[in-house]
Amino acid sequence: MKAVIMAGGEGTRLRPLTCNMPKPMVPIVNKPVMAHIIELLKKHGFFEIAVTLQYMPDVIKDFFGNGEDLGVHLEYFIENVPLGTAGSVKNAEEFLDDTFIVISGDALTDANLKEAVDFHFKKGSVATLLIKKVDVPLEYGIVITDEEGRVTRFLEKPSWGEVFSDTVNTGIYILSPVVLGLFDKNEMFDFSKDLFPILLKKGFPMYGYIIEDYWCDIGDPEVYIQSHIDVLDGKVKVNIPGKEIREKVWVGEGTVIDDDVVIQAPCVIGKHTRIKKSSVIEKYSVVGDSNIIEGRTTIKRSILWKNCLIGNSAELRGSVVCNKVHMHSSSRAFENSIIGDDTTIKENAIIKPNIKIWPNKLIDEGTEVNSNLVWGAKYTKKIFGNRGVTGEINVDITPEYASKLGASCGAVLKDKKIVGVSCDNNPASKMIKMSFIAGLLTTGIEVRDFGEMLLPIARTAIRFYNTGGGIHIGTSRHDPERLYIDIMDENGCNIGRALERKIENVFIREDFLRCEGDCIKDVIPTSNYSDFYTGNIVNSVKSRKMNYKIVVNTTSQFVAGIIKNVLEQLGCMVEILNLRFVNTRTKRTSMASDNVNYFTSYVKLGNYDVGVSVEDFSEKMMLVDNKGRIITEDMYFALISIMLFRMIKGGTVVVPVSASHIIEKIAAEYNGKVLRTKTSTHDIMYKLLGNGQDEGMLDQFILHFDAIGGLVKILDFMSINKYKLSDMVDMVPVFHMDKKEVECPWNAKGKVIRHIMQEQPGKAIETLEGVKIYNDDGWVLILPDAELPICRVISESHSQEFAEELSTAYADKIRKISREK
Repeated sequence: MKAVIMAGGEGTRLRPLTCNMPKPMVPIVNKPVMAHIIELLKKHGFFEIAVTLQYMPDVIKDFFGNGEDLGVHLEYFIENVPLGTAGSVKNAEEFLDDTFIVISGDALTDANLKEAVDFHFKKGSVATLLIKKVDVPLEYGIVITDEEGRVTRFLEKPSWGEVFSDTVNTGIYILSPVVLGLFDKNEMFDFSKDLFPILLKKGFPMYGYIIEDYWCDIGDPEVYIQSHIDVLDGKVKVNIPGKEIREKVWVGEGTVIDDDVVIQAPCVIGKHTRIKKSSVIEKYSVVGDSNIIEGRTTIKRSILWKNCLIGNSAELRGSVVCNKVHMHSSSRAFENSIIGDDTTIKENAIIKPNIKIWPNKLIDEGTEVNSNLVWGAKYTKKIFGNRGVTGEINVDITPEYASKLGASCGAVLKDKKIVGVSCDNNPASKMIKMSFIAGLLTTGIEVRDFGEMLLPIARTAIRFYNTGGGIHIGTSRHDPERLYIDIMDENGCNIGRALERKIENVFIREDFLRCEGDCIKDVIPTSNYSDFYTGNIVNSVKSRKMNYKIVVNTTSQFVAGIIKNVLEQLGCMVEILNLRFVNTRTKRTSMASDNVNYFTSYVKLGNYDVGVSVEDFSEKMMLVDNKGRIITEDMYFALISIMLFRMIKGGTVVVPVSASHIIEKIAAEYNGKVLRTKTSTHDIMYKLLGNGQDEGMLDQFILHFDAIGGLVKILDFMSINKYKLSDMVDMVPVFHMDKKEVECPWNAKGKVIRHIMQEQPGKAIETLEGVKIYNDDGWVLILPDAELPICRVISESHSQEFAEELSTAYADKIRKISREK
């Protein structure tokens, strides 16, 4: 059999390690990772090997040549333009005259390839994918197989709500040549995104072979460092170069080590290296070839490549030092720092933890480097959460951070030409807005300054001014130290995860181009749009006059002023309260439950027609009817569904997968339709406005994401139909739901979902988001949270008792599975 090594990887997430070399050339224990792959192939009888190249191909060709030195024969196939994984292998089609194996040149593994090949032929498979169970599968392609190992489904880089298994694609495939005939040469084609779905659809025999061996995708610097630790701990079987002078200490030929040097096992020291007196090489350190380490230097859990000079009393603590770096005396580099090729670190300079320095830099004497030079840092968590970017003011989100984030957005949104930016009236929001605008301007994008406004108003301003997107910066009275940044598309919807990832990647790498000075645009000021917004709401009302008595609760004077103005123009009598409820973004309860009871009693005893509590961002509201009954979120979905179906016969309502199924019952009564979506803000918004504005969709958008506009629409509906709010509440059929949050470690979430799905033979299952299980008593939804180590359990049944029993049973299952080893 022949083999194909895919070695075209650029390794952008590994930068600056890959600035001057392709990813397969990055060394693992002083040997390119691709060399380990060639040795693995040779061990299992693969001697004829094709190598597909794209990024810096000559570096690989010059190093490996024809493969003779490694006892194999190599042939190279170069992509002039990126063709995708399958497209690159198609380039080598003439070389592949029989069943062959495809393996990545930039992953580290000791998989038993012979056993996998035997499995392939035993099953009569056309394509066999080597798959492995991992704790956190978010960054991989998930592969789902049946009991026989036959592949039934793929999912590329899922969110937690889409994690249906913990078995992932390793990028190692055993293939019949027939699969290469399913697409054309020089066509952009990917194995997992394009070819395998075709095989699945056409019914070709395709299997997944689970490996228990070591496999690691060297995807980022932290994983790169960990892979060395795994090698030194013996977790992966590879050939470590050098002579083992004592247990787990390998030293290359020509290396000279002074007598009083302390060397702790396990560690590796390369060829022709000099380590001088009183130095300490601590365990889990790897020192490459031709380095000079001066006296009293300490190297701890660090990786040193080739041709470096480390001065007297220098310190390396968990760092990666690339080729030809000169660290002068008493310089220091700390945890997870990376120093790129040909960099000079002068005396007493300090490289702080998590800092990346790109190649060819000079760090002056005594400098403390606490931000990245030229290229960005790898952050330990995503920039975006469930909803936009959040963080503590002047701690997580500083003016410098905002400017960098603005530049990242500008780089990604540049084709949109113009972006609107707004904020609330908090001084911190205004400060961050100015920095954000500055960052946008550096990329040459044009900015329209919307000024101070509420988030729902900003959404309408984006559509009104036809900008390519928008940014809103706000704060909450419930958590005044925290800032919230919403990034929106041309419809005023929050951007999706794909665009968030692009912004994150640019932010992490600082991979944005600053425009030339004469390309910087003027900021376009916008004034009085909020007045236009309120006027538009008033003018859209169909009823002549509303004589409602309304009590409004809000902790924001900004919100209070706007809503009071609108309602009084419509003829309502308005009273404002300032009670603390729950912050809908952080879900933190900031007042006792008796305050809620006080509010409901206040509405009922004061003979108010409506009570409404509006959160600080003016998106969400809690309604209380004239009888003092709270309209919960689930009841609100049902209430506005009735309202919309009565307004538009045969219309469609959009609700999340977690909403009550009473919505379908209501829809059937009015000959309407229900469109279920994922629970994220973006998914709901996109279903409403992403594919154009069908009748009623904009109204739904307002009812869900504009508390002021939504309240007026409800009041208008009440007035036209001569309803009280309690009349509308009484129209909602009785339903019973229960909700729980269950602690679930990050590394157990995939396992939990997989086990629960496997335990449901014969039951109807839905996997739009999380896993939703139907039975005779109702349904239960298990939903892994994207930001917290918890799973949410939501159930509905014919009685409250049964709903609670259902959610409790599955909460107990989650706890049990997550504790299993």
